[in-house]
Amino acid sequence: MQKISRRSFVPLLGTALIGASCLSFEDPITNNAPEGVILPNRLKKGDKIGIFAPAGPIRNTSEIDDFINVLKNLGFRVKVGKNVADQFGYFSADDRSRAKEFMELIEDPTVQGLFAIRGGWGCARMAEYLDLDSIKRSPKVIMGFSDVTTLLNSISSKTGLITYHGPSGNSTWNDYSVDYLKRLLIDAEVVQYKNTSPDDANIVTLSPGEAEGILYGGNLSVISSLVGSDYLPDWNGSLLFLEDVNEEPYRVDRMLTQLSLAGIFNEVNGIILGGFRKCEPEEPDRSFSLLEVFEQHFSGLKIPVYFGAQIGHIRNKYTVPVGLPAKMNADYGTFTISHPAVI
Repeated sequence: MQKISRRSFVPLLGTALIGASCLSFEDPITNNAPEGVILPNRLKKGDKIGIFAPAGPIRNTSEIDDFINVLKNLGFRVKVGKNVADQFGYFSADDRSRAKEFMELIEDPTVQGLFAIRGGWGCARMAEYLDLDSIKRSPKVIMGFSDVTTLLNSISSKTGLITYHGPSGNSTWNDYSVDYLKRLLIDAEVVQYKNTSPDDANIVTLSPGEAEGILYGGNLSVISSLVGSDYLPDWNGSLLFLEDVNEEPYRVDRMLTQLSLAGIFNEVNGIILGGFRKCEPEEPDRSFSLLEVFEQHFSGLKIPVYFGAQIGHIRNKYTVPVGLPAKMNADYGTFTISHPAVI
């Protein structure tokens, strides 16, 4: 990995990934978790994963079979949600039905984890129909990204249950991405997130330093659209991570300005910028670059900020626990969780 200054389907790992058996605990709420935090049981070979479709529809149903095969090759059993193969306009189903599908998987005692098959748009419309008390009583691994940002941050901040910003069904399930999933959700490691592959982004330190806080964040477009709602956490003392895709620099600028005007950048302890794929200007001679936009917003902040973390709509991606304390170092482009994210 090269560090620069502010100025200057896919192979599977197979069942060997989780061949070693992992411990299971009867009481997932205790086991020395940080105060106020609920940790689900770690995943292990033979666990059942529920596939849910909380937002957009799958255009090609072969993607469902592909995702089922991915999970089976990882040693899991699979339960497919009722709406996964359906379409209702630009949703998989109506709002109440998508929420019902999610809650049925939460309340199914044979299901240990819920993985979203894709994002799109719709999680904010179904969120009001979720039973947070039931989610808290039945803590399970809940994972996705993009539009699923709404569910992750809302559930974690309202219930204390750690959720996971990681691959969805239509993501690239390559060795790199699966390795981070394995380390976090199966091996229960205290993970340090650090770019190590030659294909990883360069780290750009926008504001130096170290900071500690609770990890919250996800897709910038989604988070900016939720400002003023009840679905975002209390940002005070948090580490905010952001990513996006297919947004020109002026739109990224607009969304960052919205977060700034809402006072969020004055509340957080640090900011981690992940992948911003396909965010180049259509007319470069009439636009700032993405990095220039980041410099305008972050170079004057008195908190650490870096760009280049492997988070988001990219091939090599981290699985990041939402709601768990962590420490970041903007000079080296790393962050490390304080505690295993599962038990």
